Amino acid sequence: MKRFVCIALAVCAAAMLSGCGGGGESSAPSELTVSGTSSESGYEAFPVTVCGEDIEKPVERAVSLSPAVTEILAELGYADRLVGISSYCDYPEDISAPSVGSAENPDIDRIKELAPDAVFTLTALSEREDYELSAAGITVLRLDPPYSMESFSALYRDIAAAFCGRELNGSEKETERAAELGSLAREAVENSASAVELGTFVYVTGKCTLAGQDTFESAVLSLCGENLCAESGYCAPSEGLAPEYIVADSALTYEELSADENISAMISGGAKVVFVTSRCFERPSARTAEVFAEIAGQLSEETAE
Repeated sequence: MKRFVCIALAVCAAAMLSGCGGGGESSAPSELTVSGTSSESGYEAFPVTVCGEDIEKPVERAVSLSPAVTEILAELGYADRLVGISSYCDYPEDISAPSVGSAENPDIDRIKELAPDAVFTLTALSEREDYELSAAGITVLRLDPPYSMESFSALYRDIAAAFCGRELNGSEKETERAAELGSLAREAVENSASAVELGTFVYVTGKCTLAGQDTFESAVLSLCGENLCAESGYCAPSEGLAPEYIVADSALTYEELSADENISAMISGGAKVVFVTSRCFERPSARTAEVFAEIAGQLSEETAE
């Protein structure tokens, strides 16, 4: 039995690049074929370990408590496996699975009624909730939120592995089809970044903190520039930073940025302000690449002026 996993990532990236005015065609295939278990081909799809949990067979019924996971499942062609989604999942709009609350407040009874094989979440459930689902025979897959482009690929790989398993190529080295899917996701974002040049920058979150070197915001934006915030995690703006660009959460206003004396000093020093949608970082998926289209559009307007 064969399943065709349709990857829209390459197409998505190409569309974004054409909108930004740059980039070339990707050599990545737009469709991948994943076969079932076959001793003749040396292919062993399952069992596979995902997030420390052993999965004996492909997930047929899934619940997603993360908007990012829901988007990724749709990209990978597994939206039809979703039997329940978070109340925050609003994309793609045509997913009709019922709401089961959120990772912070999941409707455990409803999830058990839906009888999924696995629950995917980027936020840890409480010990009681985890135990109750596990006792009902439901595997809870707590995925790691990405903090780098490598972990972004790993997020796709881990999600895909629950559905398509792994492939053995007959040698000691095993090649995961799921890893290939993760590479395609990363390539989509990196290709879109090639149309933008930021030079040096800092990213300001909605709480007026700066994103440090080990954050996903920094990893994504560093594809087209250099983050001057050398701290870890999220920190208060410090003195002495002189970036060429301030990339800020679009929930902020220019006045709110200027109210911080250190950010105001950056602006006075010549830093240009660019606003982007924080969703691009909060929901790590192929749509993260949209941040570069947003930036490119504002830089184009600036040039036109």
